[in-house]
Amino acid sequence: MPPKTRPPSRPDRRHLLDALEAQVNDLRRSERWATYLSHQARFHRYSPRNVLLITMQRPEATQVAGYRTWQSLGRNVRRGEQALSILAPMRAKGPDDEPRLTGFRWVSVFDVEQTEGAALVSPVSILEGGDPNGLEDQLAEVALGLGLRLEHVDLPTGVNGELRWSTSTLALRADNPGLQRAKTIAHELGHFLLHRHETNRARAEIEAESVAYVVMASLGADATSYSAGYIASWLEHDDGPAVIARSCESIQRAAAAILDRVATAPAVLVMPRGDRTGRGAA
Repeated sequence: MPPKTRPPSRPDRRHLLDALEAQVNDLRRSERWATYLSHQARFHRYSPRNVLLITMQRPEATQVAGYRTWQSLGRNVRRGEQALSILAPMRAKGPDDEPRLTGFRWVSVFDVEQTEGAALVSPVSILEGGDPNGLEDQLAEVALGLGLRLEHVDLPTGVNGELRWSTSTLALRADNPGLQRAKTIAHELGHFLLHRHETNRARAEIEAESVAYVVMASLGADATSYSAGYIASWLEHDDGPAVIARSCESIQRAAAAILDRVATAPAVLVMPRGDRTGRGAA
């Protein structure tokens, strides 16, 4: 096990949040962001009823669109895939030439996992490479010390981790690089420390990712390529930089709580992935 990185105790990490805010703003002005938004605009917004229909037919679905929309994005539905049925509104002009809802019809959509082809444009870049300083193991020890179980599992495309409150389990995407898994643990720990009763999903995600960024930076790892894009992806719901500024004290407090535990935790024995949870290796 490499020697553990020991952060200084309780420094003011406002400068790290300022740097993160600047990266988010830079991304929002980039061509990459404009392309991402133009692609996202091709996906429909689904009503609660259609979300329920999609979940009933394919619980693991994450991003769905019609056959031709997938083609316009450079992807094709795989042969033999079964379509998901949702309800699309039908409209006609009324006496005042305003469109009126006349009913609904069944239409077919497919989840991204049912397609193949060009990668979807994303503002987020997975943290590649190894984890030479053993950050995943150090942060895993923090999670265990807080009473969480760790599992390395298969998760849907685009999902890198889940905090399962009902079972006190932190589920990690097994096939991600070690550095990405470390950042994901820090993100989920941010949720664990801050969001048990939070109802604003956008604010929770922006705060948790800010915690992860601060923790990783304090441990010597740059998570900008992931964190800036992830926070930006929630900007349609909330103003990310404003949330960072408004939540500065909470973010720093949660990051400090994690880093203090990293600094004081005993050395971690590196074990096969399943051994921490009593489950088989994923």
